[in-house]
Amino acid sequence: MLSSLYRRVFGSKPVHVEPSVPIKRRLNHSISKPLVWIDCEMTGLDIQRDFIIEICCIITDGHLNIIDEEGYESTVHVPKKVLDNMGEWCVEQHGKSGLTAKVLANPQNTLAKVQQELLEYIQSYIPEPRTALMAGNTIHMDKFFMMKDFPKVVDHLHYRLVDVSSIAEVGKRQNPKLMNLCPRKQANHTARSDIIESINQLKWYTENYLRSDIPDNLSKKAKKESSDSSEIQEPAAKKAKVNPEEANAEIVEIESTEIASAEPEVVEEEIRIVDDANESKA
Repeated sequence: MLSSLYRRVFGSKPVHVEPSVPIKRRLNHSISKPLVWIDCEMTGLDIQRDFIIEICCIITDGHLNIIDEEGYESTVHVPKKVLDNMGEWCVEQHGKSGLTAKVLANPQNTLAKVQQELLEYIQSYIPEPRTALMAGNTIHMDKFFMMKDFPKVVDHLHYRLVDVSSIAEVGKRQNPKLMNLCPRKQANHTARSDIIESINQLKWYTENYLRSDIPDNLSKKAKKESSDSSEIQEPAAKKAKVNPEEANAEIVEIESTEIASAEPEVVEEEIRIVDDANESKA
């Protein structure tokens, strides 16, 4: 599906990705449900004409604990004429943040170099391919640009995304009063600051909007299913059907044995009582 979309957007097949070279792990254990937070700053939003000029990556586990505070961050060099042709918003914002100057001051940060560094950084924490999800705000746009400029990184990550902005949009429609209490982002529009804000935003949602408990109606159902599945089956002997004739025969045998072992006077008395009962029924 993504390959088809890529061909429609870029008019060519995705770049062939060679198997990556094994990278030494920085941790001696796997990260539980890892999220690879990505944010890109671009020269614009036209996927065919614009370029990534800054990229940052921070890795968290599934509970949003940051694995490496430093993360990975780099500018991506593009010619000055590309920067000069940016739209008004990009010229102003990237100029004010100092990003434009940083891009021009670091020509050694070629696209190929930055892609390889980022891939190796991610693999050093998450060597297993397609296990980590890319995460961020409106992350599909970052991924579209990365499919063009960072195909090796996209190929290493899982195809699913964690889009914080989608949760925000659902919350605004489902519980607007609560969502209005969410702390406002600073909107500095640098890759690193945007990621930190996205992580904190999702933390707020998990603590205040997304339930960590199970609603009562579902909780009762879950407990019942758990109880049913854990019941110990009765022994087969208890479940077996008893033949009435055999049961009566056993009772008669037991009663006969009891009578035979009883005192003669007691036997005669019991026989007389039985005879009287039979006469009364006749």
